[in-house]
Amino acid sequence: MPAPSRAARPARSSGFQLLATVLAAAAAGLIVFHGALVYFFSQDDFLGLARAGGLAPRLTGPWRFLSHQVIFDVMRPLAGLDAALYHLVSLASHTACAALLATFLARRVSAPAALLGAVFLATHPALFAAVYWLSAVGDSLALLFALAALMLALRADRLRWIALPVFALSLLAKESTLMLPAVVALAGRLDPTTRGAPPRGRTAVCLGLTAIALAYAVAFATGDAFAVRGGLPAAAPYAFGVGAHIGANALTYLGWTVTFLLPLVIRFGDAVDPTVIPWAMGALVLWLMGLASRRLRRTGWVMGGAIWLLFLLPVLGLKNHTYHYYLYAPLAGAAWCVAAAADCFVPRGRTAWAVAGAVAALLTLNGALLVRKIEFMPFVLPGLRAESIVDRARIARNVQRDLGAVTLPPGVTLHFWSPTAASLGPRGERLAMPARGATYWERNVREALLAGLAVRVMFPQVADVHFVRELPPTPGNEWYAAYLPDGRVRVFTPAEVDSISSRRTDTGEKREVDEDQPPK
Repeated sequence: MPAPSRAARPARSSGFQLLATVLAAAAAGLIVFHGALVYFFSQDDFLGLARAGGLAPRLTGPWRFLSHQVIFDVMRPLAGLDAALYHLVSLASHTACAALLATFLARRVSAPAALLGAVFLATHPALFAAVYWLSAVGDSLALLFALAALMLALRADRLRWIALPVFALSLLAKESTLMLPAVVALAGRLDPTTRGAPPRGRTAVCLGLTAIALAYAVAFATGDAFAVRGGLPAAAPYAFGVGAHIGANALTYLGWTVTFLLPLVIRFGDAVDPTVIPWAMGALVLWLMGLASRRLRRTGWVMGGAIWLLFLLPVLGLKNHTYHYYLYAPLAGAAWCVAAAADCFVPRGRTAWAVAGAVAALLTLNGALLVRKIEFMPFVLPGLRAESIVDRARIARNVQRDLGAVTLPPGVTLHFWSPTAASLGPRGERLAMPARGATYWERNVREALLAGLAVRVMFPQVADVHFVRELPPTPGNEWYAAYLPDGRVRVFTPAEVDSISSRRTDTGEKREVDEDQPPK
């Protein structure tokens, strides 16, 4: 079979250029997302810590076993409750993805174009939760292992068989890369580095990857991780099905993919977003027009679009979960399209490096500004943040600090109670009397503490935690934790509450504990 023509050969980068590209891509991700290192654990992070500490049942099946069980098993003895070290692992996984993607792209396009594609992924603001939330580390790990498996599967020597266990690790991190076998099969026909070359066993490797994907799918269905077999109601978080929501989800994800510049990001809510659909339609038309360009097709335009769609397929059927960070793996495909376009339209030579360096710097600045905007966006009440992951990490940190200032006896039960949170309306307005049901402010603290499990993780001497709306009479080993909506807590013993109640009853005052005071 004749060798590919000179025009069809992918650009080759020197070792120095490749190293510079890899380091610059990783540095861009570090610059944009390094703020994650200062935050505490948030929400489901405490469930992983509880599993590792024996306070919650361990995961036994393949579902996210690597990202939700193994990481915590390894980190808990090494780092304890030092959240910065856990976040460092997540940040390292993200920067490694950018570096590996740069390596992958540099074999298919010029080094400056590979730099732009990798920096596009490294700095994209849609990945905020995937880096700032430890429980979403599975997204970056899944892509990291999927990229490694793809690169191995496309090799012509026996090392290609290592792709099988590496792909298994990707699925153990998260199921978002389930369609990798289809990516490998398409790459055999469309990837510029393999097109025209004999398969040399690639078909057998692809079949092996398919077998692993099917085995995982069977195990996932058998384990019923999201309880979908019993028929979830339409409003359930993980309700899955076929309907108009698939198109709405796809257009929202495509819109989020292309609206990554600061002036274009109007809001950052995790739900179907009609405001980005015009941008999605424009992006789709532009991609379809690009199919007419032979040069774009040759540098990976089709493969990039296919990867974006194939890695998005596992979540398109979700009726109620449309989350930005679900774009983590699909963005690798979008990054390839960016690199292909840059390789076609940016002049070669020193000009290419000047343009790529300037655009990469602007992308990094844009990402940093957007991430800071998301991170510090205020909420209704002072001290709270609009981004729930950041907000609940701050709440948990306040609870840890204030309860840590109190000597809690072994076996104590804490009753979390907040007349302030119970008397606030949805806009933070004071209600004339406490709401009949739990307010958002009460639910927010409860969810930040995983209904009390987080308190037991942070303070092993606490036997149990309850969230109450009235002060029940309790024995001496059950204390009260009066909290504010931002997680600040003051602890009272039953004797102290009785004393306060008696004094106020004697003076005709309403029985109430002053929870605005610092912890005792």
